[in-house]
Amino acid sequence: MDIEKGAIEKLSRLVQEAGKVVCIMHKNPDGDAVGASLAMSRVMLNINKSCKVISPNAYPAFLHWMPGNEDVVVYDKKATEARKVLKEADVVFFLDFNMANRIGKVEEALEEIQGETVMIDHHPEPDAFAGLTFSDTSVSSTCEYVFAILDAIGLGKHLDKEAAACLYTGIMTDTGSFSYNSSRPYTYHVVSQLLERGIDKDKIYGSVYDNYSENRMRLLGHMLLDRMEVLEAYNTAFIYLTRKDLKKFRHVPGDTEGFVNYPLAIKGVRFTAIFIEKESEGGVKISFRSKGSFPANEFSSAHFNGGGHRNAAGGHFQGTLEQALAKFRQELPKYSDLLNKTK
Repeated sequence: MDIEKGAIEKLSRLVQEAGKVVCIMHKNPDGDAVGASLAMSRVMLNINKSCKVISPNAYPAFLHWMPGNEDVVVYDKKATEARKVLKEADVVFFLDFNMANRIGKVEEALEEIQGETVMIDHHPEPDAFAGLTFSDTSVSSTCEYVFAILDAIGLGKHLDKEAAACLYTGIMTDTGSFSYNSSRPYTYHVVSQLLERGIDKDKIYGSVYDNYSENRMRLLGHMLLDRMEVLEAYNTAFIYLTRKDLKKFRHVPGDTEGFVNYPLAIKGVRFTAIFIEKESEGGVKISFRSKGSFPANEFSSAHFNGGGHRNAAGGHFQGTLEQALAKFRQELPKYSDLLNKTK
Protein backbone atom coordinates (compact mmCIF):
# COMPACT_ATOMS: atom_id res chain seq x y z
CA MET A 1 0.00 0.00 0.00
CA ASP A 2 1.38 3.40 -1.00
CA ILE A 3 1.72 5.92 1.84
CA GLU A 4 3.58 9.19 1.42
CA LYS A 5 7.20 8.56 2.38
CA GLY A 6 7.80 11.90 4.08
CA ALA A 7 4.76 11.46 6.33
CA ILE A 8 5.86 7.95 7.31
CA GLU A 9 9.35 9.14 8.16
CA LYS A 10 7.97 11.95 10.30
CA LEU A 11 5.56 9.64 12.12
CA SER A 12 8.31 7.11 12.75
CA ARG A 13 10.45 9.83 14.30
CA LEU A 14 7.58 11.13 16.44
CA VAL A 15 6.82 7.68 17.82
CA GLN A 16 10.47 6.90 18.51
CA GLU A 17 10.91 10.13 20.47
CA ALA A 18 7.59 9.97 22.34
CA GLY A 19 7.29 8.86 25.94
CA LYS A 20 3.57 9.37 26.42
CA VAL A 21 0.95 8.68 23.74
CA VAL A 22 -2.82 9.22 23.70
CA CYS A 23 -5.41 7.79 21.29
CA ILE A 24 -8.78 9.55 20.85
CA MET A 25 -11.82 7.99 19.17
CA HIS A 26 -14.96 9.78 17.98
CA LYS A 27 -18.18 10.29 19.93
CA ASN A 28 -20.56 7.31 19.94
CA PRO A 29 -17.66 5.10 18.79
CA ASP A 30 -18.22 2.05 16.63
CA GLY A 31 -16.12 -1.06 16.20
CA ASP A 32 -13.69 0.65 13.85
CA ALA A 33 -13.03 3.59 16.18
CA VAL A 34 -12.66 1.39 19.26
CA GLY A 35 -10.64 -1.22 17.41
CA ALA A 36 -8.21 1.27 15.89
CA SER A 37 -7.68 3.05 19.20
CA LEU A 38 -7.17 -0.07 21.29
CA ALA A 39 -4.90 -1.67 18.68
CA MET A 40 -2.72 1.44 18.41
CA SER A 41 -2.54 1.67 22.19
CA ARG A 42 -1.56 -1.99 22.47
CA VAL A 43 1.30 -1.57 20.00
CA MET A 44 2.52 1.57 21.80
CA LEU A 45 2.51 -0.33 25.10
CA ASN A 46 4.39 -3.20 23.43
CA ILE A 47 7.24 -0.82 22.55
CA ASN A 48 7.34 0.51 26.11
CA LYS A 49 5.45 3.75 25.60
CA SER A 50 2.91 5.03 28.09
CA CYS A 51 -0.43 5.11 26.29
CA LYS A 52 -3.99 6.09 27.21
CA VAL A 53 -7.18 5.78 25.17
CA ILE A 54 -9.91 8.41 25.45
CA SER A 55 -13.51 7.92 24.37
CA PRO A 56 -15.81 10.95 24.42
CA ASN A 57 -18.62 8.84 25.85
CA ALA A 58 -19.54 5.26 26.66
CA TYR A 59 -19.80 2.75 23.83
CA PRO A 60 -21.91 -0.41 23.35
CA ALA A 61 -21.41 -3.35 25.68
CA PHE A 62 -20.82 -5.74 22.77
CA LEU A 63 -17.42 -4.07 22.30
CA HIS A 64 -16.35 -4.30 25.94
CA TRP A 65 -14.66 -7.68 25.43
CA MET A 66 -11.90 -6.07 23.39
CA PRO A 67 -8.40 -6.15 24.90
CA GLY A 68 -7.67 -2.85 26.66
CA ASN A 69 -11.31 -1.85 27.10
CA GLU A 70 -10.97 -1.74 30.89
CA ASP A 71 -8.38 1.05 30.68
CA VAL A 72 -10.30 3.41 28.38
CA VAL A 73 -10.85 6.86 29.89
CA VAL A 74 -14.43 7.98 29.19
CA TYR A 75 -14.39 11.78 28.97
CA ASP A 76 -18.01 12.20 30.04
CA LYS A 77 -17.15 10.47 33.33
CA LYS A 78 -13.49 11.43 33.85
CA ALA A 79 -12.92 14.75 32.12
CA THR A 80 -10.25 15.90 34.58
CA GLU A 81 -8.17 12.76 34.09
CA ALA A 82 -8.59 12.92 30.31
CA ARG A 83 -7.48 16.55 30.15
CA LYS A 84 -4.42 15.75 32.26
CA VAL A 85 -3.23 12.92 30.01
CA LEU A 86 -3.84 15.05 26.92
CA LYS A 87 -1.78 17.89 28.31
CA GLU A 88 1.10 15.55 29.18
CA ALA A 89 1.09 13.61 25.89
CA ASP A 90 3.99 13.79 23.45
CA VAL A 91 1.86 12.39 20.60
CA VAL A 92 -1.93 12.34 20.28
CA PHE A 93 -3.59 10.12 17.66
CA PHE A 94 -7.00 11.12 16.28
CA LEU A 95 -8.47 7.83 15.05
CA ASP A 96 -11.48 7.28 12.77
CA PHE A 97 -12.63 10.90 12.58
CA ASN A 98 -11.54 13.84 10.45
CA MET A 99 -13.41 16.75 12.00
CA ALA A 100 -12.85 18.05 15.52
CA ASN A 101 -16.59 18.36 16.14
CA ARG A 102 -16.87 14.55 15.95
CA ILE A 103 -15.40 14.15 19.44
CA GLY A 104 -18.05 15.97 21.45
CA LYS A 105 -16.86 17.69 24.62
CA VAL A 106 -13.29 16.44 24.11
CA GLU A 107 -12.96 19.17 21.47
CA GLU A 108 -12.79 21.76 24.27
CA ALA A 109 -9.61 20.12 25.56
CA LEU A 110 -7.74 20.06 22.23
CA GLU A 111 -6.23 23.49 22.80
CA GLU A 112 -4.44 22.10 25.86
CA ILE A 113 -2.48 19.59 23.79
CA GLN A 114 1.19 20.53 23.75
CA GLY A 115 2.48 17.49 21.89
CA GLU A 116 2.24 16.46 18.25
CA THR A 117 -1.10 15.44 16.75
CA VAL A 118 -1.66 12.73 14.13
CA MET A 119 -4.91 11.96 12.34
CA ILE A 120 -5.55 8.53 10.78
CA ASP A 121 -8.90 8.24 9.04
CA HIS A 122 -10.73 7.02 5.94
CA HIS A 123 -13.63 9.48 5.64
CA PRO A 124 -13.78 12.03 2.81
CA GLU A 125 -13.00 15.74 3.04
CA PRO A 126 -10.83 15.89 6.18
CA ASP A 127 -10.40 19.13 8.11
CA ALA A 128 -6.87 20.41 8.66
CA PHE A 129 -6.75 20.28 12.47
CA ALA A 130 -3.94 17.76 13.00
CA GLY A 131 -0.24 18.37 12.63
CA LEU A 132 0.17 15.23 10.54
CA THR A 133 -2.67 13.75 8.51
CA PHE A 134 -3.12 10.28 7.02
CA SER A 135 -6.36 10.20 5.04
CA ASP A 136 -7.34 7.54 2.51
CA THR A 137 -10.95 6.95 1.48
CA SER A 138 -10.06 3.81 -0.48
CA VAL A 139 -9.34 1.68 2.58
CA SER A 140 -12.14 -0.37 4.09
CA SER A 141 -11.71 1.05 7.55
CA THR A 142 -9.42 3.02 9.82
CA CYS A 143 -8.30 -0.30 11.28
CA GLU A 144 -7.02 -1.42 7.89
CA TYR A 145 -5.18 1.88 7.56
CA VAL A 146 -3.68 1.61 11.04
CA PHE A 147 -2.27 -1.80 10.12
CA ALA A 148 -0.70 -0.38 6.95
CA ILE A 149 0.82 2.58 8.78
CA LEU A 150 2.21 0.50 11.64
CA ASP A 151 3.72 -1.85 9.08
CA ALA A 152 5.22 1.07 7.15
CA ILE A 153 6.95 2.52 10.23
CA GLY A 154 8.38 -0.87 11.17
CA LEU A 155 6.08 -1.69 14.06
CA GLY A 156 4.20 -4.57 12.44
CA LYS A 157 6.24 -7.07 14.46
CA HIS A 158 4.87 -5.51 17.66
CA LEU A 159 1.26 -6.02 16.56
CA ASP A 160 0.35 -9.04 18.68
CA LYS A 161 -2.73 -11.27 18.85
CA GLU A 162 -4.63 -8.84 21.08
CA ALA A 163 -3.99 -5.86 18.81
CA ALA A 164 -4.84 -7.98 15.77
CA ALA A 165 -8.21 -8.92 17.31
CA CYS A 166 -9.01 -5.23 17.73
CA LEU A 167 -8.09 -4.43 14.12
CA TYR A 168 -10.09 -7.37 12.76
CA THR A 169 -13.13 -6.18 14.73
CA GLY A 170 -12.92 -2.76 13.08
CA ILE A 171 -12.53 -4.16 9.57
CA MET A 172 -15.37 -6.65 10.08
CA THR A 173 -17.83 -4.13 11.51
CA ASP A 174 -17.01 -1.31 9.07
CA THR A 175 -17.60 -3.58 6.08
CA GLY A 176 -20.77 -5.24 7.34
CA SER A 177 -18.86 -8.53 7.65
CA PHE A 178 -17.23 -7.87 4.26
CA SER A 179 -20.47 -7.10 2.41
CA TYR A 180 -19.47 -3.53 1.38
CA ASN A 181 -16.37 -1.30 1.22
CA SER A 182 -14.32 -4.46 0.93
CA SER A 183 -13.44 -5.08 -2.72
CA ARG A 184 -9.72 -4.24 -2.57
CA PRO A 185 -7.34 -7.22 -2.42
CA TYR A 186 -5.23 -5.37 0.15
CA THR A 187 -8.08 -5.64 2.67
CA TYR A 188 -7.80 -9.43 2.55
CA HIS A 189 -4.01 -9.24 2.72
CA VAL A 190 -4.43 -7.41 6.02
CA VAL A 191 -6.98 -9.96 7.22
CA SER A 192 -4.58 -12.79 6.38
CA GLN A 193 -1.86 -11.06 8.37
CA LEU A 194 -4.21 -10.70 11.35
CA LEU A 195 -5.13 -14.37 11.13
CA GLU A 196 -1.44 -15.24 11.20
CA ARG A 197 -1.27 -13.49 14.59
CA GLY A 198 -3.58 -16.20 15.89
CA ILE A 199 -6.92 -14.43 16.13
CA ASP A 200 -10.13 -16.47 16.26
CA LYS A 201 -12.33 -14.72 13.70
CA ASP A 202 -15.38 -16.83 14.54
CA LYS A 203 -15.10 -15.98 18.22
CA ILE A 204 -14.74 -12.28 17.36
CA TYR A 205 -17.84 -12.43 15.18
CA GLY A 206 -19.77 -14.09 17.99
CA SER A 207 -18.55 -11.57 20.55
CA VAL A 208 -19.88 -8.71 18.43
CA TYR A 209 -22.96 -10.08 16.70
CA ASP A 210 -24.15 -12.86 19.02
CA ASN A 211 -24.00 -10.78 22.16
CA TYR A 212 -27.23 -8.78 22.09
CA SER A 213 -30.02 -8.56 24.62
CA GLU A 214 -33.52 -10.01 24.32
CA ASN A 215 -34.84 -6.43 24.27
CA ARG A 216 -32.72 -5.65 21.22
CA MET A 217 -34.13 -8.64 19.35
CA ARG A 218 -37.69 -7.64 20.19
CA LEU A 219 -36.98 -4.06 19.10
CA LEU A 220 -35.70 -5.40 15.78
CA GLY A 221 -38.87 -7.45 15.29
CA HIS A 222 -41.07 -4.47 16.10
CA MET A 223 -39.13 -2.29 13.69
CA LEU A 224 -39.38 -4.72 10.77
CA LEU A 225 -43.07 -5.37 11.36
CA ASP A 226 -44.39 -1.90 12.20
CA ARG A 227 -41.72 0.67 11.31
CA MET A 228 -40.56 -0.24 7.79
CA GLU A 229 -41.80 1.18 4.51
CA VAL A 230 -40.80 -0.01 1.05
CA LEU A 231 -40.92 2.47 -1.82
CA GLU A 232 -40.76 0.22 -4.87
CA ALA A 233 -40.79 3.09 -7.35
CA TYR A 234 -37.40 4.18 -6.02
CA ASN A 235 -35.92 0.79 -5.05
CA THR A 236 -35.76 2.20 -1.54
CA ALA A 237 -36.84 1.15 1.94
CA PHE A 238 -36.66 3.08 5.17
CA ILE A 239 -37.25 2.33 8.81
CA TYR A 240 -37.77 4.55 11.83
CA LEU A 241 -37.93 4.37 15.60
CA THR A 242 -39.67 6.77 17.95
CA ARG A 243 -38.68 7.74 21.48
CA LYS A 244 -41.58 5.64 22.73
CA ASP A 245 -40.23 2.63 20.81
CA LEU A 246 -36.80 3.04 22.39
CA LYS A 247 -38.27 3.39 25.87
CA LYS A 248 -40.64 0.44 25.46
CA PHE A 249 -37.82 -1.91 24.50
CA ARG A 250 -35.34 -0.48 27.03
CA HIS A 251 -32.93 0.71 24.40
CA VAL A 252 -29.26 1.02 25.32
CA PRO A 253 -26.43 2.41 23.14
CA GLY A 254 -25.58 -0.03 20.36
CA ASP A 255 -28.97 -1.75 20.20
CA THR A 256 -29.76 -0.31 16.77
CA GLU A 257 -26.32 -1.10 15.33
CA GLY A 258 -26.77 -2.74 11.92
CA PHE A 259 -30.55 -2.24 11.72
CA VAL A 260 -30.20 -0.06 8.62
CA ASN A 261 -28.78 -3.01 6.68
CA TYR A 262 -31.80 -5.29 7.03
CA PRO A 263 -33.98 -3.75 4.25
CA LEU A 264 -31.13 -4.22 1.75
CA ALA A 265 -32.01 -7.92 1.82
CA ILE A 266 -35.32 -7.12 0.08
CA LYS A 267 -35.23 -7.92 -3.63
CA GLY A 268 -34.73 -4.78 -5.68
CA VAL A 269 -33.88 -2.46 -2.77
CA ARG A 270 -30.73 -0.43 -3.42
CA PHE A 271 -31.02 2.34 -0.86
CA THR A 272 -32.05 2.23 2.80
CA ALA A 273 -32.25 4.63 5.72
CA ILE A 274 -33.03 4.45 9.41
CA PHE A 275 -34.41 7.44 11.30
CA ILE A 276 -34.07 7.39 15.08
CA GLU A 277 -35.75 10.00 17.23
CA LYS A 278 -33.14 11.14 19.75
CA GLU A 279 -34.05 10.53 23.37
CA SER A 280 -32.40 13.56 24.98
CA GLU A 281 -30.64 15.85 22.51
CA GLY A 282 -33.62 16.45 20.23
CA GLY A 283 -33.70 15.97 16.50
CA VAL A 284 -33.29 12.80 14.48
CA LYS A 285 -30.24 10.61 13.93
CA ILE A 286 -30.06 9.04 10.46
CA SER A 287 -27.99 6.32 8.82
CA PHE A 288 -27.95 5.45 5.11
CA ARG A 289 -26.81 2.36 3.21
CA SER A 290 -26.77 1.68 -0.52
CA LYS A 291 -25.76 -0.91 -3.08
CA GLY A 292 -23.75 -0.37 -6.22
CA SER A 293 -23.14 3.13 -7.49
CA PHE A 294 -25.81 5.04 -5.60
CA PRO A 295 -23.99 7.73 -3.54
CA ALA A 296 -25.49 7.53 -0.05
CA ASN A 297 -22.90 10.05 1.16
CA GLU A 298 -23.89 12.67 -1.42
CA PHE A 299 -27.56 12.25 -0.58
CA SER A 300 -26.80 12.62 3.11
CA SER A 301 -24.59 15.65 2.60
CA ALA A 302 -27.09 17.42 0.36
CA HIS A 303 -30.17 16.93 2.52
CA PHE A 304 -29.33 15.74 6.03
CA ASN A 305 -26.18 17.56 7.18
CA GLY A 306 -24.08 14.44 6.92
CA GLY A 307 -21.64 12.50 4.83
CA GLY A 308 -19.53 9.38 4.82
CA HIS A 309 -18.77 6.76 2.20
CA ARG A 310 -20.57 6.03 -1.04
CA ASN A 311 -22.41 3.02 0.36
CA ALA A 312 -22.46 3.91 4.07
CA ALA A 313 -23.23 7.36 5.42
CA GLY A 314 -24.83 9.17 8.31
CA GLY A 315 -26.61 12.43 8.99
CA HIS A 316 -28.97 14.25 11.31
CA PHE A 317 -32.07 16.38 11.12
CA GLN A 318 -32.96 19.16 13.53
CA GLY A 319 -36.70 18.85 13.69
CA THR A 320 -39.36 16.24 14.34
CA LEU A 321 -39.28 12.66 13.16
CA GLU A 322 -42.33 13.33 11.00
CA GLN A 323 -40.58 16.27 9.32
CA ALA A 324 -37.46 14.19 8.67
CA LEU A 325 -39.47 11.41 7.03
CA ALA A 326 -41.41 13.92 4.94
CA LYS A 327 -38.17 15.48 3.71
CA PHE A 328 -36.77 12.06 2.81
CA ARG A 329 -39.85 11.23 0.74
CA GLN A 330 -39.72 14.66 -0.88
CA GLU A 331 -36.09 14.36 -1.98
CA LEU A 332 -36.21 10.79 -3.33
CA PRO A 333 -37.87 11.58 -6.69
CA LYS A 334 -34.87 13.75 -7.62
CA TYR A 335 -32.75 10.59 -7.54
CA SER A 336 -35.17 8.36 -9.42
CA ASP A 337 -32.85 7.72 -12.38
CA LEU A 338 -29.91 6.81 -10.15
CA LEU A 339 -32.01 4.59 -7.92
CA ASN A 340 -33.41 2.70 -10.87
CA LYS A 341 -30.08 1.95 -12.50
CA THR A 342 -29.24 -1.74 -12.66
CA LYS A 343 -25.68 -1.28 -11.35
